[in-house]
Amino acid sequence: MKKNLLALFAASAVLFASSAMAAPTAIESGEAITTTECAILGETVRLNLSKGVYGAYNCDETRNAINVGACHETGSRSTSLTCAQIGVDASNNPVYNDSQCSASNAGQVVTVTNPSYRGFRASSTGGTVGAQSLSANCTDSAPTGQLVNFQ
Repeated sequence: MKKNLLALFAASAVLFASSAMAAPTAIESGEAITTTECAILGETVRLNLSKGVYGAYNCDETRNAINVGACHETGSRSTSLTCAQIGVDASNNPVYNDSQCSASNAGQVVTVTNPSYRGFRASSTGGTVGAQSLSANCTDSAPTGQLVNFQ
C-alpha cells in the first residue's frame, strides 16, 4: 500500500507540470482529472487507488500549485513521525507535516504523544511526500479535509 501511495505522489509531481484556489476534490480511482478541472495540469491524468485508499487534490492556479493527499482506512498509528517539509503556504512559508517539525529538525523522527491514523501529503510547491497524523481513521472525507488544505 505504501508503494502505491508513493507512486500516486510521484505521478502527481511529474504530471502536474504547470485554477484559482479550488476546494479539495476527491480522487475517484481511474477517473480522469482533466485540464478543465485543474488548469495547471499539462494533460489529463488518471490515478488508480488501491482498495481502501482515499485521495484528494486541490489546484491553485494563482500559485501554480497542486496539493495531493491520500490515506488508507486501516492506516498506521505509530508513535513516531519523520519530519518533512511538504510544501509552502500562500506566503511562501514552509509547511511541515507536524506542528513539532521545522527546518531545524526536518528528516528527524519525533514522538507523537497521541498516536493517530496517518495519511500522506505532498505539494508541487516543493518539499517531499510526508506522513501526517489524522484526527481519526481515514474515510472518504479525510483527504479532502485534513490532508490537502495548506493553512
